[in-house]
Amino acid sequence: MIIGGAQENTVFNVDDQHHLFHDDVCLITGPGLGPEGTLERFARDRGLDLRVLPELQRSLNPLQDLRAYRAIKRELRSWRPDIVHTHSSKAGILGRLAAHRLRLPAVHTIHGAAFHYGQRWPFHTAYRLAERLAAGWCDHIISVCNAMTQQYLAAGIGRPNQYTTIYSGMDVDGFLHPPRTREEVRASLNLGDQDIVIGKVARLFHLKGHHFLIEAAPKIVQAVPEVRFLLVGDGILRDRFEARIHQLGLRDHFRFTGLVPPDQVSSFVHAMDIVAHTSE
Repeated sequence: MIIGGAQENTVFNVDDQHHLFHDDVCLITGPGLGPEGTLERFARDRGLDLRVLPELQRSLNPLQDLRAYRAIKRELRSWRPDIVHTHSSKAGILGRLAAHRLRLPAVHTIHGAAFHYGQRWPFHTAYRLAERLAAGWCDHIISVCNAMTQQYLAAGIGRPNQYTTIYSGMDVDGFLHPPRTREEVRASLNLGDQDIVIGKVARLFHLKGHHFLIEAAPKIVQAVPEVRFLLVGDGILRDRFEARIHQLGLRDHFRFTGLVPPDQVSSFVHAMDIVAHTSE
């Protein structure tokens, strides 16, 4: 369970259900591997019932995915929950299938489309067809925005009355009262008050749209030489991005923070003048 928006949304919901409403909630996830960091420690520190299935991997692998499906089904069969709430693409498909086979009510939340711009057509087609099937295996679908609902309906996934939009809530206290001052953060990154900082907060991963910002950087720097770019987060594409920035001759204009704990992100946002939310 890596550190990411969908994962934080899920963990915070489980945390509230457990502590505010005293629901008996079990969170089933795969191992949090990779440079993005993991939310497992937060979940365990909060006393949540966290069950990590080593079979549930991020990459597509038919044999491994079959093992993951069986592991999920085994957990659900032994626990017999009243409702199964699934998230993400692959885990959401496997989880809904397991719930359907066990005749358990299921709800699925769409945090981002499984099929997307730039995806190779076999995967795009396979995910779209799989989502069509999986929509029939659940009772309701929650979407984090209306645009996501329209995208899925246009792809023939589910029925209009099957969807409800629930925007992702977040704790804004850290942004109102950041743990570090703007000056402290800038000094730690060798940035001055005169610098105009354009920042982006996201995993260095596919679909996050960092390349749009990087490719636009030469024209921006040419027009405004005092601009600096701050990329908050880590991920598997860091080396690729750094190589491209070096190729463009803009290494001095970019700062990479690496992995930042979620409770520290607000300080970096306060150090920015402009937030760029590029995405595919």
